[in-house]
Amino acid sequence: MKLNRTLWIAPAITLASVFASYSVSAAFNPNPPSVGAYESGQYRNLAQEMNAHDAQAKLDAGFANMFGENTQQQLYYGYYEGGYYNGHYIKTTDTNDIRTEGQSWGMTIAVMMDKQQEFDNLWRFAKKYQKNSDQHSDPAKRGVYAWQLKFNSSGQVYKNDDGPAPDGEEYFAFALLNADARWGSHGSINYYQEALVMLQTIKTKLMKDGVIVFSPYVDNVTDPSYHIPAFYDYFADRVVNSADKQYWASVATRSRQFLQDHFAKVDGSPYWNLPTYLARPSGDPIPGNLFSGQANPGDWYELDAWRVAMNVAMDAHIMGAKAWHKNAINGILGALAYNKSANGAGCYKQKYWMGMEQSPYCAGEGQKAANAAALLASTNAEQANDFFYDFWHTPQPTGQYRYYHGCLYMLALLQVTGNFVFYN
Repeated sequence: MKLNRTLWIAPAITLASVFASYSVSAAFNPNPPSVGAYESGQYRNLAQEMNAHDAQAKLDAGFANMFGENTQQQLYYGYYEGGYYNGHYIKTTDTNDIRTEGQSWGMTIAVMMDKQQEFDNLWRFAKKYQKNSDQHSDPAKRGVYAWQLKFNSSGQVYKNDDGPAPDGEEYFAFALLNADARWGSHGSINYYQEALVMLQTIKTKLMKDGVIVFSPYVDNVTDPSYHIPAFYDYFADRVVNSADKQYWASVATRSRQFLQDHFAKVDGSPYWNLPTYLARPSGDPIPGNLFSGQANPGDWYELDAWRVAMNVAMDAHIMGAKAWHKNAINGILGALAYNKSANGAGCYKQKYWMGMEQSPYCAGEGQKAANAAALLASTNAEQANDFFYDFWHTPQPTGQYRYYHGCLYMLALLQVTGNFVFYN
C-alpha cells in the first residue's frame, strides 16, 4: 500500500512582475477542441499559444538535468549488484527509495523524448527488482510490481513493501505501448508483449467492477489521481482481442463517470471544487484516516490530488473535450486563483480541506506544473496567463525534495509543449 508522501517545503516565488510583462495571448484557445488529438493528430502546444519561444530548449534541458549526472536535479541512477550493471532507477530523493510511480514516469518521459536506451534501462530494472513472482504466496500480489524498494546497508535493493500502487502499473503499460509504436518490438525487448502482460495484471489484480483500486487490501476505495481514462481508451485501441477492446473501453467509460460523480460531490461548498486524495467508487470523498501511516485525511486536496487536474485535462485534450472536463478544470483553477487573491500570501497553497488552507506553504513546482497542464481543458484566458507563466518561470526543482516535483515538472512540460503524444 502506498502511504502519503513526506511533506516538502516550497519557497514562495513572487511572479507578479513577470506576469505584468505578458499580456493575455490572443492565441490561447479558450474552446478546447471536441475532437481529441488522438483522432485529429493535432496536439496543442500551449507554450506556442502563450508566446513562450524557448520551449524546445527548456524541454531538452529538463531531460538532461533529470537524466544526467549532477547533484542538484538528477533522478536517474545506475544500479550495480555484485559488480555488475543491472539497469537504472528513478530515485525518490527525499526518502531514498525507489517507487513504481517514479520508474514508470521515467519510462514515459523517456519514450516521449525518444530516448530508447534510458527507457530500456529503467524497464530492465523494474522487471528484475520490482515485479513479484507469478508464484507469490499471496495470490493478490502475483505479477504485480512492489511499489517501494529500499536500500540495505550494503546499498542493495530489497522490497520494503511488495504490494502495488496501481498508478505505476498503468503508466508502465502506457509507456510500453508507446515504446512499441515508436521503436517496434523486434529488438531485445518485446514492448508490446510486455504491455499485454501488464494490462492483464491490471485487469485481474488492480480493478474492481471496472474501477482502478487504491489497493487490493482496502475495500471500496479508489484514488481519483489513478483515474486516467485517456489511457484506458488507448489500451482499448491498441489491444487486438475484441473482448479486451470492449473491456478497456468500458473501463474508460466507467472512469469518466467516476470523475464526473466525484466533481459533482466536491462542487462548491464544502470542498470548493477541489478533488480529494481518496474517494469511494461512487465519487464520494472519504473523510478521516483509513490506514496506519496515512499522513492526511482522505478528503483533503493534497499531493496525489494535484494530478487529477492534469489527468482530466489530458483526457479532454487527447480524447475530446466535453462540458464536464471544462467545468472541472475551471472549478479547480478558479478555486485556487480565488484563494491566491484572497489569502494575502500572494499564492495558493499545497493542501486544502473544506475550502480551508491546511498548509502554510505556497504551491511548489509539481503542483504548478499540474495546473499548467490543466489549461488544456480551460476556457478562461485570464487564468491561462497566470497559471501558465507561474509554471513556465519556475525553475526545474533541485535539492532533497526534487523527486515528486521534478517528475510532475517533466510530465507537464511534455504536455504543454505538445510532446506528450499517444503513439499508434
